[in-house]
Amino acid sequence: MTQRFKDRVALVTASAAGIGAATAEAFARAGASVMLSDINADAGAATTERLRAEGLSVAFQHADATIEDDIERLVRKTVESFGGLHLAANIVGDAHPEAAGPEFHLQSLAGWEWTQAVSLRSVFLSMKHEIAHMIEHGGGAIANVTSLAALLHVPVSGVAYAASKAGVVRLTKFAAVNYADRGIRVNCIAPGTTPTAAYYKAGPEIAEAVIGSLVDLQPIKRPINTSEQAAGILWLCSEDAAMVTGHILPIDGGWTAR
Repeated sequence: MTQRFKDRVALVTASAAGIGAATAEAFARAGASVMLSDINADAGAATTERLRAEGLSVAFQHADATIEDDIERLVRKTVESFGGLHLAANIVGDAHPEAAGPEFHLQSLAGWEWTQAVSLRSVFLSMKHEIAHMIEHGGGAIANVTSLAALLHVPVSGVAYAASKAGVVRLTKFAAVNYADRGIRVNCIAPGTTPTAAYYKAGPEIAEAVIGSLVDLQPIKRPINTSEQAAGILWLCSEDAAMVTGHILPIDGGWTAR
């Protein structure tokens, strides 16, 4: 087991399941002390206990990433628990059912605003407080999660989600330029078809049909594992990527190469 993040502290949001859980586990197995965070307290605590039972250095802090007080408390608890904050993966994101599908003239304002809060405001607030700490403590590395819907037309994506994730791209690039001279790198992954719980909200049959239709758009004809997305996040946060900032890394089976 490599220890490339030995003596580093990582914060991972939306880490109860999916890409977030895979990222938190990967950081911990690579030697980092990891603060997991999620709005789902029971699932987040269960994931944390599973990793702790394996002897990994992890803790959990419940937080709603759309609420600034929760994020401020999360960063503070991370520092108090592990003595610092060097790495962050901001993974929170979702689309409201009333802002789903391509026909946005039929979507509700409430669905739009909920989606912007969860998928864009959460990243802004997380970056704001992570960067504030990193500036005062020698820098760090941040990896955000956008979506292919921010880069190209994805048939099943709603405009609210696509717009919010495009905002994450701009946050990433803006911060990368603005904070480079203070030792902070900011990058982003754009996941391709990675089956998580979000795909299954409408039921397994619909989910499998959607996943199959999206995989058909990829040159590599299989779904992507959450661990493969996590590997991209870890690389962007590692010293191997020391000269990489402001980069949007598609992990998409070649979809964006078309």
